[in-house]
Parts: sequence; C-alpha cells; structure tokens
Amino acid sequence: MSAVHIYQILNHYTSRQELDPGFEALDNSANERPDWFEYWPIRKFLLNERLDENAFYGFLSPKFKLKTGLDSGAVREFIRAADDADDAADVILLSPSIHNSAYYLNVFEHGDAVHPGLKSVVKRLFERLEIAGDLDSLVSDSRNTVHSNYFIAKPRFWRAWLAINEKMYAIAETPGDGLGEALRTPTNYRGGANVQMKIFVMERMATWLLTCDRSFTARVRDPFVARSRIYKLPVAIVCDALKIAYATQGRSQYKEVFLLVRGLRRLLNLQIRFGGTLGFRRVAPTLRVLKSHWLQNGR
Repeated sequence: MSAVHIYQILNHYTSRQELDPGFEALDNSANERPDWFEYWPIRKFLLNERLDENAFYGFLSPKFKLKTGLDSGAVREFIRAADDADDAADVILLSPSIHNSAYYLNVFEHGDAVHPGLKSVVKRLFERLEIAGDLDSLVSDSRNTVHSNYFIAKPRFWRAWLAINEKMYAIAETPGDGLGEALRTPTNYRGGANVQMKIFVMERMATWLLTCDRSFTARVRDPFVARSRIYKLPVAIVCDALKIAYATQGRSQYKEVFLLVRGLRRLLNLQIRFGGTLGFRRVAPTLRVLKSHWLQNGR
C-alpha cells in the first residue's frame, strides 16, 4: 500500500474543528493571496516540500464532505482498493456529480457557458505556450473530469499539473500582459463576479492532462453520486455514455446523438422531474435508486 498524504485546506474563514481529523491540515489561514484561492497553498506545498515518489497526495477544500458525502475513511478505503489493483492508479478522482459538465463536449465548453470567455482565454494560453490541441473537438467525460481540485495523485501527475499552471501563473502575474489581464478578469460565480478567470482555468487543467496524456491511469469514485437535483442525472449519464462511446470508438453517430440529447436536456429533465414528483412507475424507482448512492457514499 502506497503512503497517502491528504491535506484539507484551513482557510481564514474555517476553524480546525470543521476539518476532518482523518486528513492533515494545510494552513492557509493567513490568506496571503486570496485572488488565487486554493492554488496558493497547494502551490506553496508543491514548490517547497519534498515528495515521496510512490505516495499519493491530495489537497481538499474544507467543504469536501459537504459536497461529496465522503469522509477520510471512505477516501482512504477507495485509494487502497485502487492501489491494490493490477493496473495501479496514478490519479484518484473524487468529484461528486458531474452532471453539469456531462452536458458539454468538454470541461472548457462547460466553463465557457458558466464563465463567458473562458474557452477563448484558454485557446490564447495554449497558443502562447505552444500547446497543440483543438478545444472545439476535445472530449472529456466521467473517466477524466475533475471538479474543485478533488483529486488525489502521485508526484508525477502533480508535477505535470504544477508545470502548466505555473506557466499560467507567470502570465497572470505579469503587469501589462494582455493575456494576463484576461486571466485576471473577474467572471461569473455564484451570482457575483468576484473570482478571476484564472481560477476556473486552473481547475480544468487536471482534466486536460488526463484527456491528453494517456500515460496517467485514473480511478474514479462514482462521478454521478448526488445529494440533490437527482432528476438531472439520467440525461447526464446518457450524455456521458455517448461521449465515452464517441471517444473510444470514434463513430460520429455517437457525437450527433449526444448533441441531440443535450439539446433536449431541459425538456427531458422537466419530464423526469415531474415524473418523479408524481410517482410515475417508469421514473420514480430509477430516481430512488440514483438518490440511494448518496446515502451509501460515505460508507
């Protein structure tokens, strides 16, 4: 069993009592660079600490259990099982329901929908860094999607993640750089516009690495477990399955049907929601089963 070092970030608005005692604390209470959010303490750790090449490392937000239903015991149990497998994992993905991004071809397209202009900024960034790749045709799915930095990984992956984000960091920190200004531009977030674009670009880099570098092996813990809005899951799961089929088999029919289903998602979600509320026998049992995954998640 590889060693596991999982840190929960102690922010200025969080007390130690709110953290899971099964995780170590990563102190960010000084809040030195609030504009970089969680990237700042993770960056400091990776740049200054000596890492065990065979160990897993993770850096989770204080709201990890609230968002995932997972405690430290459940996380370690899953890592242990993934590490014992014949094809041992480099990266463990712990993102809770990814239904919102499942409706989009990739996480950058999703990001552009909720943070307008994100995909254009990433295209400029990749051009500046001479990174090949077409964000319009890239496919990400439940096998590689990361939300909120909810992943545990070995140092080889963390180095690749840090390398690309440090290049972005240097640009964002450069006064007078047009791309840096775009990265520093506040964007939509939870009804406000007080978070800079660079944060949402950074959070998508783990997914980009996993989609483009197949040397990394990932294990995923139930990416469609959800606490609420269960009615959105069936269509999201269909969209995800179609993306996986398209990514693995390359048949354009899968992509076309994905685009059709995602275009109808609001209508389909509405029908499923009312079917569940009214107890329709072809809807309600499925929603109950999907809901039960959240209740079992931390066990």
